[in-house]
Amino acid sequence: MIRGTTPTFTLTLNDETLDLTSAQNVYVTFKQGYKDYVKASVTKSGDDIVVSEKEVSVYLTQKESLQFKEGPLNIQVNWTYADGSRACSEIVKIEVKENLLLSVIE
Repeated sequence: MIRGTTPTFTLTLNDETLDLTSAQNVYVTFKQGYKDYVKASVTKSGDDIVVSEKEVSVYLTQKESLQFKEGPLNIQVNWTYADGSRACSEIVKIEVKENLLLSVIE
């Protein structure tokens, strides 16, 4: 991902028994940092994501992607069910790359 752009991520979960459409809430978190030392974090849910049986699509705005510095970025999906149970995906790591124009543009 290049800083300042507006990427759409489609996250595919490979669990054959999973149906995310039966989840009560689904969250996608982008986090940069190490353990308790968080440099930047964005969590999207509700109308900000599109959920299908095994995929979640999520879009970052220019402002959101500008929060992340060059280097590794972690992405993870968490979800809950009506009975209060919770599950999550593995963490996916991507690389954030440099952009020479570091402002929101029109």
